[in-house]
Amino acid sequence: MNATTERLAVDIREAAQLLSVSPRTIQNYIHAKLLPARKIGRRTVIPVRALETFLRTDQPSPASKPNGIGDGR
Repeated sequence: MNATTERLAVDIREAAQLLSVSPRTIQNYIHAKLLPARKIGRRTVIPVRALETFLRTDQPSPASKPNGIGDGR
């Protein structure tokens, strides 16, 4: 793709393919606010630049984030 036809955003399925993870993993990252997303109609889309930024930074797995269970609260 050239600069005039580059996509600004991809859907969850496409993001999962790009990152070689499952769509559920992408949904978990979105829910944990580790990956920004927007709703357009019924579709959830993720900006391509957000995926690039996400890949450049270390991210904890959403499953490893503390949720208050078993931490003495």
